[in-house]
Amino acid sequence: MANDSAYEGREQTLVKHAILRQYLSAWAHKVGNFCNTLTYVDCFSGPWNAVSDDLSDASFSIALEELRKARETHANAGRRVRIRCLFIEKTDAAYARLKAFADSVDDAEVATIHGEFESHIPDVIAFIKAGGLHSFPFAFIDPTGWTGFAMDKIEPLLKLDPIEVLINFMTSHIRRFIQSPQEETRESFVRMFGSADFAERVQGTSMADKDDALIGEYFRDLKSRGRFEHVAAAMVLDPDISRTAFHLIYATRNIAGLKVFKAAERSAMTKMLAAQEAAALRKRQADKLQGELFGPIDVIVPKHYETLRDRYTRMARDKVTSLLSSKKTISFDVAWRTALSFPLVWESDLKDWITSWERDGSVIVDGLGPRERVPKLDHHHMLTFVPVPKRAAAPSIKRKANPANKKS
Repeated sequence: MANDSAYEGREQTLVKHAILRQYLSAWAHKVGNFCNTLTYVDCFSGPWNAVSDDLSDASFSIALEELRKARETHANAGRRVRIRCLFIEKTDAAYARLKAFADSVDDAEVATIHGEFESHIPDVIAFIKAGGLHSFPFAFIDPTGWTGFAMDKIEPLLKLDPIEVLINFMTSHIRRFIQSPQEETRESFVRMFGSADFAERVQGTSMADKDDALIGEYFRDLKSRGRFEHVAAAMVLDPDISRTAFHLIYATRNIAGLKVFKAAERSAMTKMLAAQEAAALRKRQADKLQGELFGPIDVIVPKHYETLRDRYTRMARDKVTSLLSSKKTISFDVAWRTALSFPLVWESDLKDWITSWERDGSVIVDGLGPRERVPKLDHHHMLTFVPVPKRAAAPSIKRKANPANKKS
């Protein structure tokens, strides 16, 4: 396992790999209970900017490590689980390192493709299907830009059942070039999103609203093309300035998978804040004069994260309350997936809101067992909205004239 120091100067990658690692660990342990083959596809493998000699800080190496751990856990429980990996890379130099790594693996089935992911979708699907009926695939699509995974091209892969995907949506690059006057650039975005509808919805919006609109459009197309029940995104912030570097977009057909992804997102945010603090410290320590004049430096972590979390918890709460007021009764499961489809929103937030609503009498929770105090997923717990009765208008009071005030 690569040490966090291997990610110095590329803290965004540290957070991305933290999410990938934690999710794959949980995924492999859970899926291995009912599938005998775990299939991992790394669609843009690289390695890119890996500094470890053993490539332990490369995504494909991290994935293989977590799959091995899960296989050992299942073996100890008497289950035999196979590992199958497909790594894809188009550039010659990166592929040479990737192929050497793959050839060194002797305890798992590892195949490689030297070429563009988009051009080899049929080969990817064939590799996945070769795993048999009891294989569960996970695809990691991690490009360096916004090309090479056009929606029309990857749709056959998305439609496989089962499959789960994690896509790196390069927000900062996309935001910057989305309204480029160059026709070729505009067409590349149409291919990525699968239609030209997104352009109208992002025009004239602020940076935060533009990011949300772009992600929302991609959610819509991804969900529709792959017939996914649940789509969510984790934000990865730039450690040096107050902006989002990219989103990791996750798609699944099972709410249990979404729950695991949200847990991975929350854990990675702690790592992200620590990485931001470390980056800020290095940046300030680089100024020798300041260090000499003022001695030890107190690092102030940027408030961008808190601002974004306030934004999305407010949006999530408003969406749940709107749903409750319109439907009157919804399941906790519906409220959960509605709220947690927003980044930086956690299950604990939703439960805090429900507790507050119960306290003020605006919501009733039905279906709790004798020892259950809070609603849970997949427990048939229901939330019912209680409208606040309108106050009756105060009756007008007619006052009798005071005889003492009458003029004689």
